[in-house]
Amino acid sequence: MTTHLLSADHRLPGLDVVARLGAVAPGLGPDLLEAVPALRGVLVLSTCNRLALLIDADSWADTGCPAALHPDLPPADASQPAAASDLAETITAFLAERAGLPPSGLRLTHLVGVAARREMLAIAAGLSSMVVGEAQIVGQVRRAAETAAAEGTLSPELVRVVERASATARRVAHETELSGQGRSVVAVGVDQAAGHLPPLEDCRALIVGTGSYAGATVADLRARGLSEIAVYSASDRAEAFAAGHGLRAVPTGALSQAMSRADLVVTCRGTGGPILTVDVVAPVAAERAGSDGGAGRPLVILDLALTRDVDEAVGALPGVVHLDLARVRDAVPDAEARQVTAARAIVEAEAADFERTLAGRAMDPLITALRAQVGRVVAEEAARLRPQPARRLALAVPAVDGRAGTGVSGVNSADAAAGACPHRHLPAEPGFDAAGEIDGEPMVPLAQAERALHHLAARLLHQPTVMARRAGQEGREEAYRQALELVWGLKSAGENHD
Repeated sequence: MTTHLLSADHRLPGLDVVARLGAVAPGLGPDLLEAVPALRGVLVLSTCNRLALLIDADSWADTGCPAALHPDLPPADASQPAAASDLAETITAFLAERAGLPPSGLRLTHLVGVAARREMLAIAAGLSSMVVGEAQIVGQVRRAAETAAAEGTLSPELVRVVERASATARRVAHETELSGQGRSVVAVGVDQAAGHLPPLEDCRALIVGTGSYAGATVADLRARGLSEIAVYSASDRAEAFAAGHGLRAVPTGALSQAMSRADLVVTCRGTGGPILTVDVVAPVAAERAGSDGGAGRPLVILDLALTRDVDEAVGALPGVVHLDLARVRDAVPDAEARQVTAARAIVEAEAADFERTLAGRAMDPLITALRAQVGRVVAEEAARLRPQPARRLALAVPAVDGRAGTGVSGVNSADAAAGACPHRHLPAEPGFDAAGEIDGEPMVPLAQAERALHHLAARLLHQPTVMARRAGQEGREEAYRQALELVWGLKSAGENHD
């Protein structure tokens, strides 16, 4: 399999570009499959600080990692073919055009093969997130896979990567304390907001939007003792969300009144343009300042949306504190080094085991060809068991010279009658019901005989199959192929495989 991972995140090229790309992420997978014939599968992972494309491509693009588009990666080997780089440039140009960005201004991290799969495991484990160790990312990976499956862009190879990534994340969660420390984008953002407010249990909050972070925000605020929470949605989803979370729904058109009552406003829509503009917020800020002489608590607005829900100019209004994802990123605490080291060791171990598994699976076409070859032999032998009309007639009609005909076993019937059958004293195998007797010799039904042949073939093929996978895992695929050619006459099987 040839795996590519092209991504933009909070490090490269930054949150503003990630926001532009995130806005055009819906439907990106099917559109890429249609635009780039070399692709067999695409998974689109769009989060608040990342857009990642996990790609399964045709073998012509399997050229290592020559792109070196990330400044931390080593320079490309000039001897490598340019196919992978061409693929990256094609996808980058497609993304840039879709997002309205200049192609020369869009820089993506590009990893190929082993490096791409290892990084996907690290992403699912939270090691590449803006908040290291966040627990939400593995769920986002699974939901991205579900979306790709629904859109018809999830290839079997990508399924294997996602399954191993999820298993790796579970190991990191169970064997380290990295994800148990409660760090997340929501938690860090609320920490920042709390620094500008009285104790949160004495505050009132308003959530604008019902996006992916809305539920996490409700849970975090309640865990901190804040119970008076309202929700507003411009798309009429507030009532359903409120009912599901035990909140108060703000009617359409009552956003300003709800903001006047709130101390903390958390926005997490992430669709369209800003909903909290200066024109919307300024009257609310002025009303709050006039109601208590300007000496009251500020209105804190926490914008967790990737595509901004709050106009940047809002932060300049008197009595307003505006926090966005860039501020959250700057406030992210360092993860505890020992836990990160342990988590990375788990990722490395899982990645190495995954590559061994994939190497074993690379022998599947050869194993399939070998089984097909043996299957043909079994089918031929099963056909020989079926009596031909002429031979059935010979059993019943004497030959012209007066002697009895030859039976289906190849023994002359007269000889058999005289006791010359070499197998007449052998009992039937256990589990086989005789279909009849010829001169006292039990006959095995044809269907049971065929099953016995197939069972024998399966037993004979078991060890070659096990050794084939082991050879693939140990990098001895060519040696195994040569041995198979010597022992089995691989020419026909090799043609099927290649």
